Amino acid sequence: MINSEFNVFLAFILIGIIISFLFDFFRILRRVYKTPDFITIIQDIAFWIISGIILLSGIFILNEGKIRAYLFIGILAGILFYIITLSKFITNMGTKLLTVLNKIIIVPVSNIFQVILNIVVKFINSLKNRIKTIKFDFIPKKNLKK
Repeated sequence: MINSEFNVFLAFILIGIIISFLFDFFRILRRVYKTPDFITIIQDIAFWIISGIILLSGIFILNEGKIRAYLFIGILAGILFYIITLSKFITNMGTKLLTVLNKIIIVPVSNIFQVILNIVVKFINSLKNRIKTIKFDFIPKKNLKK
């Protein structure tokens, strides 16, 4: 019994680390991409929903739905461990990595997409202008000769 509770405790330390990493993931996104307040609110809601799912899944899968104090102590220990040892390194490296990926992948793809979009818009405008010059006569002309 004590052995299994200790294993669950270790698993909840890991859950605390995972939740902390998820928090840093959203911090990295906010550092690289300056988002409006509305998007920040959506990110916060997403963080809490995902964290809640992770936590509740852990409680139900690992501890048969039983809530014990050592679960929360394990989560707190995992969060503290992550903050003290890994958080600064992860956020700095994640920010650098995402910035580089942004420059290598997202910016060129965005530029290519913008060029293609401009070509499509010019083509559509050209079609509109050509269609405007075409006269459609749907009323049949009556034969004026009798």
